[in-house]
Amino acid sequence: MDKEQRNIVIFNASKRELFTTNSGYKSMQKKLRAQWKIQSIKEELTSEKLQGVKLWITAGPREKFTAAELEVLKQYLDSGGGLLVMLGEGGEMKYDTNINFLLEEFGIMVNNDAVIRNVYYRYFHPKEALVSNGVLNREISRAAGKVVTGVIDEENTGNNSQALTFVYPYGATLNVMKPAVAVLSTGSVCFPLNRPVLAFHQSKNAGKLAVLGSCHMFSDQYLDKEENSKIMDVVFQWLTTDSIPLNQIDAEDPEITDYTMLPDTGSLSDRLRVCLQEGDENPRDFTALFDMSLLKLHTNTLPSVLDAYKQLNVKHEALQLITPQFETPLPPLQPAVSLFPNAHYPWSFVHLILPQIHLETRHNSTQDFHKD
Repeated sequence: MDKEQRNIVIFNASKRELFTTNSGYKSMQKKLRAQWKIQSIKEELTSEKLQGVKLWITAGPREKFTAAELEVLKQYLDSGGGLLVMLGEGGEMKYDTNINFLLEEFGIMVNNDAVIRNVYYRYFHPKEALVSNGVLNREISRAAGKVVTGVIDEENTGNNSQALTFVYPYGATLNVMKPAVAVLSTGSVCFPLNRPVLAFHQSKNAGKLAVLGSCHMFSDQYLDKEENSKIMDVVFQWLTTDSIPLNQIDAEDPEITDYTMLPDTGSLSDRLRVCLQEGDENPRDFTALFDMSLLKLHTNTLPSVLDAYKQLNVKHEALQLITPQFETPLPPLQPAVSLFPNAHYPWSFVHLILPQIHLETRHNSTQDFHKD
């Protein structure tokens, strides 16, 4: 089929998509309408309905595709068509779909997780993740017009990554394997760290597939936030033209980290289990397992306590506080002179010094007497 005949963009609406052209994607539709014919499909997919279609879009499908429909999409991609698949947090498990069955053939899979930002900044909800260093392929920044002046090399790749900021709301992460290429990630501030959220795949017959883990990212509510609209333009430009060749160096070795699974401590706390240590066999009478001896409160010993008063010849009366008397080892000390209240205190020094002078005088006179 000639490329000139492919001038239609189809929004799929047969699987109860979360967003359609009339619900949530009106801004996207207006941008595409300037260049493409926009259609919506509510029936089952067939190869005849994809005749002349340049791009097929599904945004949050909530029903399963049939095996025939997935085969139609695969053949459509192999024949040079374009696919844009968008899902959301929770992946297939939450949306109750099976689109990963198609995506896995091309090295991409949407995970059943959610992306959150662990530090508050500008957006109140943690799942409205603001990513400022998530560009994995420098060609994305170049196509978006956010290129740092100078020669593009390995040293300033980080500068290009920081040049494009986007908000990633209520989305999931992706698993990307070759020949697919990860182009956007969660960055270093959002959890999971440095995991892909947007991936591209180009088949041998020029068919192109783009997978985005958040269908909310291009919705009317978030399209004008940060630079989401620029990223959308880059995605559509890559899907419909050949003007964006991805950087091969970044494509071969993207800056992503391994996907580590964390236990869901919240759900585990509701499912307590006993330890695996072997114990004694349980008796038939289960009440024998409870030791209530330390929890009894009775008056059985009260008569013996009352008899103790008579035996010890102690008067039986209510207890009273006894004022303690402490022995003082030394009498309280008092200063020989009072503190000097005024700044002028010559007489106070006289009282302190005169006895010392008198003693020294007597001592010296006694020594002189013995010398004579």
